[in-house]
Amino acid sequence: MPTYLRSWLPLAVAITGLCLAIYASGQQIYRQSLNDPQIQLAEDAVARISGGASASSTIPKTSVDIAGSLAAFMVVYDATGTPLVSSGLLDGRVPVPPAGVFEYAANNSDDRLTLEPEVGVRIAAVVKAIPQGKGFVLVGRNMRVVEARISDLGDLLLAAWIMLMIATFATTVIAKKYLRDHNGYMRISL
Repeated sequence: MPTYLRSWLPLAVAITGLCLAIYASGQQIYRQSLNDPQIQLAEDAVARISGGASASSTIPKTSVDIAGSLAAFMVVYDATGTPLVSSGLLDGRVPVPPAGVFEYAANNSDDRLTLEPEVGVRIAAVVKAIPQGKGFVLVGRNMRVVEARISDLGDLLLAAWIMLMIATFATTVIAKKYLRDHNGYMRISL
């Protein structure tokens, strides 16, 4: 293996690791912050229902097409996971997450997850258990815009990675070939 390649390889590994860490951090920041409005809405709805409000009085009055709209929607389910009221519809139906979601929320107070009720429709959802086994509140919203931002972040980091790999490789080759004297020491003139 040529000496310039041996010299460059650790740098290439470090650049790759750094770019992957930046992407993973950015992706997680985007995805986790996407839950923030749903957490607040679900907690508020659970507090109102726990305080005696009816499920229907906690639901927004505007109906949301969850496949196309970016607006948050809310669904209140009974203790068995059957929808009681909903402001969100997918093809005219109320979305129902897998049964394990309700079980997890019941045991852990809430569940934060990505639902894909049909191909191409991805929902950032928060499911919160209503105390004393009274049911569940799901608040969700379409992830389309945030997923586009995550994709853009990946494209930018890929371009930066390629440019850094080329620049550091070229610099390493130039340094090894042209900046060494006949004894292998760096030639630097001041």
